[in-house]
Amino acid sequence: MKRDWDLIRQQLTDIEEEHDVLADLPEEPKWTDQPWEDYEQQLKEFRAAEGRIAGHLEMLVDNGYIEGLQIMRSADGQFFFGVSGPRLTMAGHDLLDTMRSSPIWETIKTTAKTKGIELTFDGIKALGSVALKQLLG
Repeated sequence: MKRDWDLIRQQLTDIEEEHDVLADLPEEPKWTDQPWEDYEQQLKEFRAAEGRIAGHLEMLVDNGYIEGLQIMRSADGQFFFGVSGPRLTMAGHDLLDTMRSSPIWETIKTTAKTKGIELTFDGIKALGSVALKQLLG
């Protein structure tokens, strides 16, 4: 899975606004009377979407930006969730504050791309202060 910073930004915002952070997970397909190959394709698409959403939440939890959410993976790649009032940590609020403003966020992404810098959690924080100075200067 490739990291999607816009998805991370949205997930942080959803948690801050107390939206259901798992609401965007698609519904797992059920096998009915369709051909098995169709069901397998639907399941593959479901697993990809679930993995993208859950994987990004997992990164946020693992790096201390979110509390109140547990994400577990089974051996076959299924995800299981423990939810007890997801909330941002102080570090999560700081990261979201850096990413919140659309002009600053776009400047961060553009600067990183122009300079050939890969976006990381620390890079976003550093580029956020540069972007703010550019917009205010």
